Order: sequence, then structure tokens, then C-alpha cells
Amino acid sequence: MSLVYFENQKIACYESDSTGKMLPTTAMNYFQEASTNQGDALDIGGEYLKKQDLAWFLVKYSVQFKCFPLYQDVVKVTTQATGMEKFRATRRFTIEDISGEVKVIANTQWLLVNRKTGKMERIDAYPEMERYQCFEKGEPVFKKIRKLNRVDAQKNFSVRFLDIDFNQHVNHVKYLAWAIEVLPLEVVKKKQLKEARMVFKAQCFYGDQVSALSEQVEDDHYRIDVVNQDETILCQLDLILE
Repeated sequence: MSLVYFENQKIACYESDSTGKMLPTTAMNYFQEASTNQGDALDIGGEYLKKQDLAWFLVKYSVQFKCFPLYQDVVKVTTQATGMEKFRATRRFTIEDISGEVKVIANTQWLLVNRKTGKMERIDAYPEMERYQCFEKGEPVFKKIRKLNRVDAQKNFSVRFLDIDFNQHVNHVKYLAWAIEVLPLEVVKKKQLKEARMVFKAQCFYGDQVSALSEQVEDDHYRIDVVNQDETILCQLDLILE
């Protein structure tokens, strides 16, 4: 079994909504921090990747919210690599309460990419990756997300400097934030996110103009495309509420 990394987090006020529940984006931020810290602890994190001209690019993200922790709760964030094969890696995350009950679980899929050429790199070309002790192939997170049939709602955003991460593109958590913004306000006030599936298609940069295009598929099911000013699809999302 691959190495499991964990760290504790105390949910801050700015990581909570008006009712005191942890924001969905907070979970994703915790997950990103945990995976980054695991890589650094194994000496195959940011500095290693920079020297090798490599980057992990997120392709698919599936997250389920079983229950939302509350403001000032102390939670345990875990992560582990679940698969590494050729160019693809998969990774699982959880948020647990102090009793060990899982509140949030996520599965993600990544590609190892050469920063200079933009081409995919084989993971087994870098023996250091064996430090994760993950020798499984891993299972695909999900197959695909269907296309939009129509647009029921739209919101536009300008990419700010604060939306950019250390890879010099829009941080993946921003796409979920934009998708939630396009949902009807009365729905967001009454419902909470149960499940989100995301496919990341293209990068987005400072100064880009983006639009979140939403289709209500069923009562609590929304499909959202985030597109740029050239109508390039940047991210596809499936959101299930309850």
C-alpha cells in the first residue's frame, strides 16, 4: 500500500460560509496543500519538479461531501497516491473528524508534463517517484462529462492576479468557485453541494475573460462549462446538490 500522508487543520472563519459550514473550496485547498506537503516531505515536491522541468497537471477531479465540518472544527486531511502507470497518476484525499469519520472524499487524476515542451512524461522515467511506494495502475476517476445541451444561466469573470498559482495559471479551485457562482442564489441558500465532478481541458491565465455557462439537468443537478474569451472550454463540471 502506498504511503499515507496526513495533517490536521482547524477550519477558519474565512474558510466557512455564512452558516458556519466549511466551504467546498476549502476542502480542495486543504487537499492541494496536503499533496504538495507530501511531495516536499519526500523530496520530490516543488523544488524537485522545478529542477526537472516537470509539473503535475490535474485532469479529473471527483469529490463527495458526506457532511460539512463547521467553523473551528479540527479535521484530519489525508492523501495518498493510488495509481501510477505510464503518464497517468491517481490520488485520493479525505477529510475526517476527530473520531475518524470521513466527511469528504476525493479522487483525482493527473498527468506528468514537461514544462518546456508541454509534452507528457512517463512517470517511470523518474525513479524518485517510487518514494510514494505506489506500484498500482490505478483506476480512472470517471469516463467523461456529457456536453451542454443549452445554456440556462451565464456569469462572466475577469481573471485576477490573485487567481494565479505558482504554475502561473488559474488555480483549479477557482473553477469550482466560478461554477457555484452561476447557480441560482435561492438554490445556493437552501441546498448544499453533495458531489462535484470536474474535467480540466485547458489553462487559463491572468487577464483572461471567462464565462460560466450553466444548464439545469434535473432539480438538483447542474452542468457547467467554464470557457474563455475565445470560447475554448477550460473546465467542465457536474454538480449535484441536496
